Amino acid sequence: MNIFLKANIKDIAQKEHAYFSQKHHADVALTQAKRQCKLMMGKPDTLLGIAAIGAYKGAVDAKPKAKRNQALITLGRTALLSLFQ
Repeated sequence: MNIFLKANIKDIAQKEHAYFSQKHHADVALTQAKRQCKLMMGKPDTLLGIAAIGAYKGAVDAKPKAKRNQALITLGRTALLSLFQ
């Protein structure tokens, strides 16, 4: 009986180790995903400031449609490049 008990205890220890290892890797992956999302999207106040500046420039410019298109292309390019980093 003692041999089987030692084998079971060893098996339980290995499975606990595998569980905690997977849990650690999942936590690291979640933290990394959150960090990448924050870097890609930026802070809300920064994005709001950029949008406000763009809206002001579009309102006072003689060619608002061209400026709006340029701003959208720049924003899209920045998001796309942040996605691939």
